[in-house]
Amino acid sequence: MNKVEIEVSGQPQGKGRPRFTRTGRAYTPAKTKEYEGRIKAATWAVMRQQSRIATDKPVYVEIIAFMEIPKSWSQKKKLAAEFGAIRHMVKPDCDNIAKAALDGISGPNGVIRDDKQVHTMKIQKQYCHPARGPVLYISVSWE
Repeated sequence: MNKVEIEVSGQPQGKGRPRFTRTGRAYTPAKTKEYEGRIKAATWAVMRQQSRIATDKPVYVEIIAFMEIPKSWSQKKKLAAEFGAIRHMVKPDCDNIAKAALDGISGPNGVIRDDKQVHTMKIQKQYCHPARGPVLYISVSWE
C-alpha cells in the first residue's frame, strides 16, 4: 500500500465560487488560487522528498481540517472545543474544503493526475489544539 501525507499550515479554506467579469468570463477568486497554490507547493515538496510521481491508480483520500478556536469564546467553551465536545459547524463547508484540497493535490506535480481517480473520501472538520494551530491534513492511499 502506497501512502502520501501532506500538511498545510494555516486556517483551512474552502474553494470559492467562480466569479464572472462583465463580459461573462469566469475566473477563480485570488484567495482560492493562493490557497490552492500553497497546497500544491506542500504536495510538490512531499512528492519530491519521497521521489514519487503522480499516480494514475484509484485512490482513497482522507482530509482533516483542524480549525482555529474563536478567540472570543469563553475559556470553558474553548476547552470543550479543544477536547472535541463542540463540533465545527460553521463555514467553510466540508465539500468546499475537499474541492480545494483535491485541486491542490491534482496535476503533473501532484499526488494524483486528476480528481476523478478518488474512489473513496473521508473528510472531517474539528477544532485544533491552540498550541498546534490550524492545519489541513491530507492523506492519499492506493495499492
